[in-house]
Amino acid sequence: MSFMSCEDFIRINEMMKQKGVFTDAVTGKPYYTGYEYATLYDWDQYFETIVQLYLGWTTFYARSGIEIFLDLQKENGHIQRSSKGGEEQLSEHVKPFLAQISLLIYNRDGTLDFLRENDFYYYNRMKKYLLYWLCNPQNYKGLAYWDSAPHTGMDNQHERAGYWYDSFCCGVDLNSYLVRECEAFSLVAHILGREEDARALKGYARELRDAVLKYMWDSDDKIFYDIDRRTGEKIKVRYIGVFASMWAGIADQEMARHLVEDYLMNPNEFNRGFVYPALSASEPGYSEEYLPGDLGCSWRANTWIPTNYYVFQGLRKYGYSELARRLAEETYENVKKIGDREYYATESKRGCGLDPFWGWSLLAYFMPYEAETGYDPTELAAAENRHVLLNE
Repeated sequence: MSFMSCEDFIRINEMMKQKGVFTDAVTGKPYYTGYEYATLYDWDQYFETIVQLYLGWTTFYARSGIEIFLDLQKENGHIQRSSKGGEEQLSEHVKPFLAQISLLIYNRDGTLDFLRENDFYYYNRMKKYLLYWLCNPQNYKGLAYWDSAPHTGMDNQHERAGYWYDSFCCGVDLNSYLVRECEAFSLVAHILGREEDARALKGYARELRDAVLKYMWDSDDKIFYDIDRRTGEKIKVRYIGVFASMWAGIADQEMARHLVEDYLMNPNEFNRGFVYPALSASEPGYSEEYLPGDLGCSWRANTWIPTNYYVFQGLRKYGYSELARRLAEETYENVKKIGDREYYATESKRGCGLDPFWGWSLLAYFMPYEAETGYDPTELAAAENRHVLLNE
């Protein structure tokens, strides 16, 4: 198995230090981002923190990034999903990854004192942001919804999530992230001695998992689908985010088997040139080029490293170790050959978007190591195990 060379380690470390550190104009706090235009994004920060920790960085930028988002919180709990952007983007709530980032910090530092300080100031804000997702009266049967395709992070998957302000798509991806985030915040609360909150958030996670299984699984097609909250009907678009249900541990073993064997390994679906595309090849919108009306970056016949990364982790969770190993190896080899790019055209295997890119795509360099060693920095239970060890 190929592993990251010392030369690549030094190269990406220097690139990140020189290009990725900025100062927030509003709060004056430093932060890290992979984007040359200096925007701090929500879920990017989670995956970028993993890269920083692999390179031996402290948790300083991760903590600062969390604080920047929480400092932007409105009275009702809403937080804009990026540090800057257009009115539409700033109206959309930050993706549910802040507690998960906090556990990455805890696993490195053994403390979450920054959430405890000033009478639990940031802890209370984090709780409020999560409840904004969970307690929206417009949610469908407890399932949270995206405001637009750009809100999903998969910018131009309009066929499933619409355009600005459409606000109808209860995403499999979103609700899987939320299950993980509820479980992560439950652990955060436990670590900080807030046992009532810990129990409540564990309950939310359980209820949300049950809702995904009840309303999103299609027993005929054997796959999870998004739900249109206006009608309760399934949105039958197959996209890479449905495999977040495995990363979150929602699917049972038989469901996972269908997801993997019927879809992930199927050349008519996701088993394409540079595995795995953001959209199934069976979808009419499967194209390496932009389609009329597309917004943002392209998540169609394009491969993105962070989704490859959580598919990889989901495969390992359900015992598909060999397939996970091949995914890790192929992802690494393609990025090594093509270069550090924002994303990659699936069929033609070419780099797309920012060049070079020093954000979440760098995860590719560490996937073979994880496949070989079994290490999973996204494993939430690791924080609980660490807490037990620290308190024995």
